[in-house]
Amino acid sequence: MRQTTAPSALRESEETFRLLFSHNPLPMWLADVTTREFLEVNNAAVAHYGYSRTEFLSMKLDGILPSEEIPRLMERLAALAHSTDESPRRAGTWKNRLKDGREIAVEFLSHTMSFAGRRAALVVAFDLTELARTQASLAESTERLTILHEIDRALIAGEAPVKIAEVALRRVRDLLGVPRVIVNIFDFAAGEAEWLAAAGRRRVRVGPGVRFSLTLMGDVEGLRRGEMQVIDVPALPRGPEAAALLAGGVREYMVVPMMAGGELIGGLSFGGTPGQFPREHVSIAQEVANQLAIAIAQSRLDERVKRHAVELEQEVGERTRELRTANDRLEQEIAERRRAEAEADRANQAKSEFLSRMSHELRTPLNAVLGFAQLLEIDSLTVAQRDSVDHILRGGRHLLGLIDEILDISRIEAGHLALSMEPVLLDEVIRETFELIRPLATTWKVHVDVGTSDAGGRYVLADRQRLKQVLLNFLSNAAKFNRSGGAVTIGVEGSLGDRFRINVADTGPGIPARLMERLFTPFDRLGAETRGVEGTGLGLALSKRLVEVMGGTIGVESVVGQGSTFWVELPRAECPVRDVASLVIHPDKALPSTRGVVLYIEDNLPNLRLVERLLTHRPNVKLFSAMHASLGLELAREHRPSLILLDLQLPDIPGPEVLERLQRDPATREIPVVVISADATLGQIDRLRAAGAREFLTKPLDVQRFFKLLDDILGNGHG
Repeated sequence: MRQTTAPSALRESEETFRLLFSHNPLPMWLADVTTREFLEVNNAAVAHYGYSRTEFLSMKLDGILPSEEIPRLMERLAALAHSTDESPRRAGTWKNRLKDGREIAVEFLSHTMSFAGRRAALVVAFDLTELARTQASLAESTERLTILHEIDRALIAGEAPVKIAEVALRRVRDLLGVPRVIVNIFDFAAGEAEWLAAAGRRRVRVGPGVRFSLTLMGDVEGLRRGEMQVIDVPALPRGPEAAALLAGGVREYMVVPMMAGGELIGGLSFGGTPGQFPREHVSIAQEVANQLAIAIAQSRLDERVKRHAVELEQEVGERTRELRTANDRLEQEIAERRRAEAEADRANQAKSEFLSRMSHELRTPLNAVLGFAQLLEIDSLTVAQRDSVDHILRGGRHLLGLIDEILDISRIEAGHLALSMEPVLLDEVIRETFELIRPLATTWKVHVDVGTSDAGGRYVLADRQRLKQVLLNFLSNAAKFNRSGGAVTIGVEGSLGDRFRINVADTGPGIPARLMERLFTPFDRLGAETRGVEGTGLGLALSKRLVEVMGGTIGVESVVGQGSTFWVELPRAECPVRDVASLVIHPDKALPSTRGVVLYIEDNLPNLRLVERLLTHRPNVKLFSAMHASLGLELAREHRPSLILLDLQLPDIPGPEVLERLQRDPATREIPVVVISADATLGQIDRLRAAGAREFLTKPLDVQRFFKLLDDILGNGHG
């Protein structure tokens, strides 16, 4: 029974072995360790090596090994033949040749056994080719990333493009497995390319020097479009460049465009034997070319920035030198101007002192001349004597007017002319000047028409006395230089926005255009001195300066044979008494003790009306007014008012002089004086207070402050 069971078990064991052997997914075979013949192969070996089972069984192990592996095989089989150890052992890595001639790397696992009565080796083959290919690909990718990282790091560090190329090209050459890699910079203007850096078999060359025609880079327009160019070296025209490439073993090379910001700046070329441009190598070259292009573009930008900075620094330095020179000149001019201004101030001071002395020296004898002439005029004189006295009076008065006009011009030029700028009622000023000019117009047989337009609500901002002086000059000229029986018309235009224009038109001979530019020149009478018309030649010059310092403009329009129109424009002003009732304290709030007599010395009628209106809210206060300083001084001595309100610009005596006279007179010295004026400079206010003024109120009048001051003075025992 035991004898029949053992053969059966052996058969079952062999069948199981064959089943496992045949269906194992790894290539397996049995080979005689002595004869090296294949005894059996499985299906995986047939499929992997390409031989049929029949071919395998007719072959020896030598058939799948390259010749260099045979000695190693013989040594291995001899060891197995004498070994009694049948445990599996690794036999290391071997080269195997497939039926199609390809070689693969294989690792063997083997152990010895008896098969069909023969000493055999059971071998399992592990194909390592894919693993090796994967490892090589991984190494290539690692090197690729390393190269790109090195370029990025150098870019960030600001390395020069030639330095970056020098470091990168060696590794790119080795990674691509080519004999030569070159970075070329394109010079389109010259139609040439130039080496930035080149890596050959034995050395790396950096820096400029090697230049050649752009035609060796292939289709430049194609490169601009991002297309790689493959150049067949033997097909190039004969020349030193082609000969050098062939001598270096380069028979074909590829040019990869280097683009930055859409601009072609160069090309990365590499090559060797034909067909040596696999896709992965082209991809690597493109990435390197792109990074190098960025480095070159960045370097060029840096160079432009540095060059621009140097140029800018040079321009700034040059401009600084120019400014320093200009400043030196300006400082010199300022110093010269200051010296000139100082000299002018000294000259003005000397002129003012001279004019003041001249005024005093001339007015003193003129006072005697005019005084005694007027005394003679009272006496009984013959016709000839009276004519002589008239000549003396006219000459004296002419000289007196000339002195006043010269002094006014001098004050304006020196900036010392005091003005009282306030709202002035045009109708009132025109009426007053008309009354003053009427005798002269009658003498010259000229009719003066002041017009019929309602100017009752028309106010301008001006100095009342100076405006009247200007209009009197216009009217006197219009009368003197008119024709006999002619006319003078005064009118006001209100269609100029924020200004009023006052026109004085005459029917005289007119002024020729050639003389118009001399019209406002001092002492230039335009030939009137030859026609027997009296004048100084200063009236229009003074009028122009007066109007300008009042913020106005002056002009003339003239037609020869028809007449002239002189005009002055001044800013509009609001009526000073408008809406006073809404601003003041109501009567029932007035202080019961506010009572007394107030004297207001003021030549401006609207200002008088304003104070009259205000004092209606102080029924226990009586108001006297005087439009001339001399009358005001008489009223002050006669009535001894509780308070004197004093304007500075008066027609006969200046306000500061009136204040001085009031302070000198024992009868008026104790009367409080409040100055009301538009001339509110700190120096003026301080001088007036030092001269004895109790307080200073500015125009336009602050109504609440006026009432408070009135109540303080008249409510404290001055009534």
